[in-house]
Amino acid sequence: MTSNTIFLINFRNHRDMYPPFGIMYVADALEQIGFNVKIFHETEEFVEPFVKQVEAERPLFVGFSTITGPQLRPTIVASQKVHALGTPVVWGGVHATIMPLDVLKEDYVDFVVVNEGEVTAQELAQMLSWQKPPLWSSVAGLAYKAADGTPMFHKERDFIEDLDRFTPRWEKIPVERYLIPSGEYTRAIPVYISRGCPFRCGFCYNEVVMKRTWRQHSDEVILRQIQWLKDNYRIDAIDYADDYLFGRIKPMQRLVEKVGMPWSGQVRVQLLTPEFVEWLRDTGCQWVNIGAESGSQPVLDNMHKDQKAWQIEWGMQNLTDGAPNIEANLSFIVGLPSETPADTKITLDLMERLCDMNAKARSSVCVYMPYPGTPLWPQALELGYVPPTTQEGWCDMDLNRGN
Repeated sequence: MTSNTIFLINFRNHRDMYPPFGIMYVADALEQIGFNVKIFHETEEFVEPFVKQVEAERPLFVGFSTITGPQLRPTIVASQKVHALGTPVVWGGVHATIMPLDVLKEDYVDFVVVNEGEVTAQELAQMLSWQKPPLWSSVAGLAYKAADGTPMFHKERDFIEDLDRFTPRWEKIPVERYLIPSGEYTRAIPVYISRGCPFRCGFCYNEVVMKRTWRQHSDEVILRQIQWLKDNYRIDAIDYADDYLFGRIKPMQRLVEKVGMPWSGQVRVQLLTPEFVEWLRDTGCQWVNIGAESGSQPVLDNMHKDQKAWQIEWGMQNLTDGAPNIEANLSFIVGLPSETPADTKITLDLMERLCDMNAKARSSVCVYMPYPGTPLWPQALELGYVPPTTQEGWCDMDLNRGN
């Protein structure tokens, strides 16, 4: 008898404090059509207990949410063990979306859900539960293996126009685990209210995965979700964890005002005018994340950042003058194609000036990671970058220690 239960898992690192939103949304889609979904969000130590649970319950399939880097290791090990049990293994998430056919070259992966997973997962689950032979090529957004094992992918699925069709299943995760400090508040919670980013940064997966689209939930859905979290978990602040919160500036400002809680989120330096900084302060903003990327204008231009180097210090000075209580977390990248040692020094010098300027400024540095299909990918190949040939090789891609 075919199981009605589906397992979804996202292996996290020990620092990851964000809820597994991707599989929380997919769980909602599957439960809407009658399946029972169990969500797991654990570190690599959970591989063996997880496999034992799969063996005991024999779910219809196991869906793995993937991200490039060290977190792939437990995903691969668990996938191998689950596949050996005869349970279908499905990969989704950013990593699998970027290279679905390469992922399917591995014998332990049966399917890849490309891009947004809600509707594709519904159709996959229904087909796996049928007693008749499925026609996988009819499922948009699904990469699969032909009868001879050849990886196949016919067509992408259109983006979900109405994000309100699906909402994250908070009741399926231990919400208390994800409460974080935010300024003087101790029970902040990350939420997502939008998908995508309208910008074209050449290093980012957004060009490949979301294709520079930006969509948002309705205010009503967001307000209802936040009220539920307040009622059940006494949250006292919101971390808007979106790739980019202000895809539409005025409507997002109005939403933050409607929520009426202390908050944090992603901004670009161009937004940090004196007037916008005053609004940040007046609405209880505790901290902002800023993708500054580089202090070198040629490097910014090569990555299509659509940002002037001078705007970084200008925006930070406005923040320092107008809202010295707000923490600024600035992220930078080194090792980018076209970057010279002189460019790198410009960036490092800028980081020092920013920290001298603002006692609440925090600067982090990541090492450039070439993603297939992104605008900078051809440059990386031309400069001699040799991509991994197996999924195990992608485990060594680490933003924090270089590649």
